Amino acid sequence: MYANYKKISFYFFLSLFMTTWWGCVDQDFDEPPLDGLTTLTANSTVAEIKALHTLGQASKQIEEDLIVEVVVGADDQTGNLFRQIAVQDETGGFLVRLNATGLFNNYAEGTVVLIKLQGLYIGDYNGTYQINGSVEDPIEDLLIKNHLFVKERDKNITPEVVTIEDLNDAARLDQLLSKVVQFDNVQFAAASAGAPYADAINRFSVNRDLEDCKGNSLVVRTSGFADFASELTPEGQGSFVGVLSVFRDTRQLLVRRPSDLQMSGTRCGAGTGGENLVSIGDIRAAYEGGATAAPADTKVRGVVISDRANENWDGRNMVLQDGDKGIVIRFSDFHDFDLGQDVEVVVSEVEFSEFNGLLQLAGVANAAATSNGNGTAPTPRTATISEILANAEAWESTLVEVKEATISGGSTYNGNLTVTDASGSISMFTRGAASFSGSPVPGGNTDIVAVVSEFNSPQIIIRNLDDVSSDGNSGNTGGDNEPVSAGELRELFGDGVEVAPNNRVLTGIVISDLSNGNITGRNLVLQDGEHGIVVRFDAEHAFPLGEEVEVVVSAQELSEFNGLLQVNNVPLENATSKGAGTLPTPREATIKQVIDNLEDWESTLVVIKDVSFGSGTFAGSQTLTDPSGSITMYTRNQASFSGNSLPNGEVTLTAIVSDFNAPQLNIRNLTDIVEQ
Repeated sequence: MYANYKKISFYFFLSLFMTTWWGCVDQDFDEPPLDGLTTLTANSTVAEIKALHTLGQASKQIEEDLIVEVVVGADDQTGNLFRQIAVQDETGGFLVRLNATGLFNNYAEGTVVLIKLQGLYIGDYNGTYQINGSVEDPIEDLLIKNHLFVKERDKNITPEVVTIEDLNDAARLDQLLSKVVQFDNVQFAAASAGAPYADAINRFSVNRDLEDCKGNSLVVRTSGFADFASELTPEGQGSFVGVLSVFRDTRQLLVRRPSDLQMSGTRCGAGTGGENLVSIGDIRAAYEGGATAAPADTKVRGVVISDRANENWDGRNMVLQDGDKGIVIRFSDFHDFDLGQDVEVVVSEVEFSEFNGLLQLAGVANAAATSNGNGTAPTPRTATISEILANAEAWESTLVEVKEATISGGSTYNGNLTVTDASGSISMFTRGAASFSGSPVPGGNTDIVAVVSEFNSPQIIIRNLDDVSSDGNSGNTGGDNEPVSAGELRELFGDGVEVAPNNRVLTGIVISDLSNGNITGRNLVLQDGEHGIVVRFDAEHAFPLGEEVEVVVSAQELSEFNGLLQVNNVPLENATSKGAGTLPTPREATIKQVIDNLEDWESTLVVIKDVSFGSGTFAGSQTLTDPSGSITMYTRNQASFSGNSLPNGEVTLTAIVSDFNAPQLNIRNLTDIVEQ
C-alpha cells in the first residue's frame, strides 16, 4: 500500500510547488482528549536544526538527541497542505512531513509541539526546509507518536508583519520560511484579482500574483484540492496572512483560509480623484535622470499609439501621445488598452526611469488607468530619417512618417532591419511575438508610419502592416526591374550598411561550387564580367557551379562580413535560374597582384602558376607561395576534399579571390589544382 502512495507522492512532487501542498482531507477524526500533555523540554531551535543542512544537498539524518519546541502555524484542514504541517519558533520555521491525513485533529494551528528529532532527517525541497522520516519520505503514521508530543493547544499566533521588499534580504527570507507572515497594503495583480484560487475541476494547482503599491510581487500558490479552490481572489487592497515558502528562486505564499485575507480597500494606484492633469511634455521635462519618482498628485492623458492587438510591444507597455509629446507607460500587469483609445493615467510618485535609454513611467498599477473611449489619433509628424535622428530625444514615443524609404536587412520583419531614405538610415525593430513578424518585407519605395523609440540608440517601431505603404515588393517582378552589374553594386558600397537601388536585377554566373561543400549553403558567388559579389540568401539554395542566375536585389542590404562584400539576406524567391551558363575565364595573376587588387578582384576567378603548398591536408587555413609572395587559402571542414593531402611541388591553381579580414583564396574542388 505504501508503495502505491509513494508513486502518487512522486507525481505531485513534480507538479506542485513544494512537497505536495495539496490534499483530499479526511475530516472524520475525533478530537483527542486534553490530558497526557508532554513535559519534555527543548534543547535546540529551528534555526539550529536548519543549520545542519545545506540547501540543495541530500537530506541529513539527525543523530543527536535534539528536541525543538514549535507551534503549528498551518495544518491540513482546508486541504491546501497535504500530509504535512508548517511549524515555527522565534528563530524560523520548517515543514514536517507526516504520512497521515486529518493531521489538524491532533496538530491543529496553535498547537505547541515538542519534536524529538533523533533519527529523523533535515532536508529541503527546492529551497523550503522540511523534516522527513527518511532521505525522501515522510514520517510513517505509526512513528509519528514517537516524535511529536503535544505540550499546549490553542496558542495564539501573531503573524510577523513584513514587506515584499524584505524578502530581498536572503537571511531575512531564510528566517521567515514556513512561518505565518502578514503583508499589508497589497493586492492581487489585475490578471489575478477576482479569479479562482485554483482549478478545482481538474484539481490543478494555480499561481496568482500578489503585488504591493510599489510594483513588487510574489506568487500565491493554491492547490486544486483546497476546499476553497473555486472561490475568487479578492479584488481590493489590504492585508494578506499566509505561510511563506520558496520554490527555487520564486517566493511563494500559501493561503490557510480565505478569511485570512482582509482585502476590501481601494486598490493601489487608483488615485484619489483630485490629481492635477499635466501634459506629457511637462512630465518629461520633470525628469532629472536616474530612477526618481514622478511628481505627486498628478495624472496624464493621451491617445494610445501602440498596438496591443498586434503585439509589437510587451503586453505591459503602452505608448501614450499627448499633442507632440509621448511617453511609455509600463504597467505592473498586462493591460487592455487598444490603439486609438483616449486614456487617463494617475502617475503620482511612480518610478520615473529610462530603460536602455527609453523614458518610461514604470510599475504603474493597472487600476491607475482609465479609458475615456476612442480618441482622436495624432497626425504623424512627416520627417526625414536625419531629422528623426537629430530630434530623437524630443520626438521619442511619438508618431512620425518617413516618405520614399527602403527597408533592408532581412526578408521578413522579425528583428532589426534598416530603413533608409535620401537623408540616412535608422534601425526598425519588430518583436518575434508580433503578429506580422514573419511577413515578407516589401521592396521598392515605401512610406512608413512608426513610433520613435530607443534601445541604446534611436530606432523606430511600426504598429501593424497598415503602417507600411509600398510601391514594390520583395519578390521577382519580372520585366519591371532594370539590370545592375556586380561592378555597379560594388561602387555603391561605401561603409557600414548600404541599400541596393530599387527595381534592380543582377545577372551572373555561379562560380562557387555548392556540391563540393567549400561554401555555406546560403551563399553563392556570382561573377558578372570582370566583377563578382557574394549573394547571401535567407535560406539554402540549390544553384550549381556554372549556372546563370538572375537575382532581384532591389532595396537589399549591401554589407561586409569580415571584409567580404555581400548582398545580404536576399529572399530565396528573388533568384531565378536561367539555365547553364558559360563560366568566366579566370584572370591570370600572381599572388602579389591578387593582394594589390583585392577590392577590385574580390569574388572573381583567378589562375596562379608556380604555386607551392606546405604539408598536411586542405582543411583550414594553408599558406600558398609563388615567386611574388604568399597568401592564405582556406578550406571548410565540410568540403568534400578537406581531408585530402596537399600536393607536393609546384602547381597551377584556380581559385576565387576572397577576404576574411585579410586576403585569401578559396578553391571550388580538386580540379582547380593542376600539377605542373
